[in-house]
Amino acid sequence: MSQTKPKKRRAPFECQRCNDCCQGRGGIFLEAQEIAPAAALIDLSPDQFIARHCRAREGRYEVLAGKDGACSLMGPQGCRIHQAKPAICRRWPFFPGILANPSAFEDARQACPGIDPEVSHEEFVAFAREQGFSEETAE
Repeated sequence: MSQTKPKKRRAPFECQRCNDCCQGRGGIFLEAQEIAPAAALIDLSPDQFIARHCRAREGRYEVLAGKDGACSLMGPQGCRIHQAKPAICRRWPFFPGILANPSAFEDARQACPGIDPEVSHEEFVAFAREQGFSEETAE
């Protein structure tokens, strides 16, 4: 009698680096302390990095988008600063609205291939909390 091993489920979220979330203009900000690590990854000084990829806005640095709407930090292999990406990018898809609203979660699950298509909203929220995110926290 052969026993089949139960199929191992993937994590509720594993970034696939599809770059779909790197499209669109506005909303991606770097805090001052995030500039130097990001700049170092692409061999720029902080001042060069800001001049090429950001604009100062509301005391932070907004990442620019190209004419095609893609983040200016995208390269042929994806995000060029993935290891030092901005806080908002590290947070995806654990945004408060997605955690608090099952309908928003469903929209995110349909749009993002990194979200396990079989995970329930409740499982996703529990996983997010294990990662240190909640419905109330912005970071």
